[in-house]
Amino acid sequence: MARALEKPAETVEGRLCPIRDVARYLSLSRSKIYAMMDAGELPYVKLGKSRRVNWTDVLKLIADNTIGRAQS
Repeated sequence: MARALEKPAETVEGRLCPIRDVARYLSLSRSKIYAMMDAGELPYVKLGKSRRVNWTDVLKLIADNTIGRAQS
């Protein structure tokens, strides 16, 4: 069975991440992640009944919501 992400260094750009890994990385509940996806705040890929989030979208979410840093 695949292990959840334990450190940010284990992430791979372009990787499709399970919701539990995204929630753990962002220190949010899985319910909050699902709510963000349903609200269109976090893009996702639907594979059968499962949802996955592209790691680049997680990084973009962080960058877009960072306050107090100059925009590039």
